[in-house]
Amino acid sequence: MTPEDKLNAFFAEAAPPTRDLTFQAGVAERVARRRALATVFAMIPWTIAAIALCWAAGPMIAPVVEGLSRTLAPAAAILGLTGLGVVVLTASARRLRTV
Repeated sequence: MTPEDKLNAFFAEAAPPTRDLTFQAGVAERVARRRALATVFAMIPWTIAAIALCWAAGPMIAPVVEGLSRTLAPAAAILGLTGLGVVVLTASARRLRTV
């Protein structure tokens, strides 16, 4: 064995093992799925509490909401149309800028 072969063999032993990207992607996917499920399960009690609160407060808030809906409906329509106009004009300006 030549000195270069010995040196190459030594460096081959010292080199880190090759990475299996498919295995790492699979593990990362399983970890992400487990975290997502844990987040969903952690939100279930809060969702149930919010539903119960809305159900309990609904009859008390209904007259206020009905009164405000008649008053704020025109303002909401104007706000919605203004927002739509801004989105359309922004998109057209961006399209014209790139041409």
